[in-house]
Amino acid sequence: MLVVLAGHAGGATTLGQRDIDTLHSDIQTMTEAFERGDAEPMIQRTHPSLKAMVGGDEAFAEMTRNAVVQLGAMGLTFVSQEIGAPTRVYPAGKEEVCFVPRISVMALQDRQMKSIGYMVAIRPKGGGTWTYLDGAGLRTRPELLYRLLPDLERDIPLPTNTLE
Repeated sequence: MLVVLAGHAGGATTLGQRDIDTLHSDIQTMTEAFERGDAEPMIQRTHPSLKAMVGGDEAFAEMTRNAVVQLGAMGLTFVSQEIGAPTRVYPAGKEEVCFVPRISVMALQDRQMKSIGYMVAIRPKGGGTWTYLDGAGLRTRPELLYRLLPDLERDIPLPTNTLE
C-alpha cells in the first residue's frame, strides 16, 4: 500500500514495464530511421506543440526532412545509443509527461560527439500513444519546455542535457 501511495506523491506517478518498453522501442525506432535518412517516424511521433510552433504539420515535416538530408550529407552517423529509465510521470493539464534519459555518441567528419540528454515523452492523461520532443532542442533554452507544454508543473527535475 505504501508503494502505491508513494507513486502518487506530488501528482507524479511511475510507469509500468509495458510503457517503459514502448518508450525505449519508440526512441530506438526514431533514431534508427533518422540514421537511415528516414524522417517519417520522427515527424509522425513529434508532439503537436512543436509542429504548431514552427508553422504547422507541413512546415515541420519539410524542416525535419531537410535536416535529415543535410545531416546525412555532412556524414553524421550514430555510433551508439543508451536509453535510460524514464522518470516519474508528471501531470500537464490533459496530458502527462516523463523524461527519458539517453546518451548518444555520434560521429561527424572524424570527430565524435557525446550527447547526454533526454527525450520528453507526452501522452494523453491516463494512457494512449506517446509523442515526443527531443530535449537537445532545449539545451540552450530550457524555458521553451514550458511554452511547448504550458500546463506542465514548474520546477521538476530535468535530466542532464549536455554535448561533449
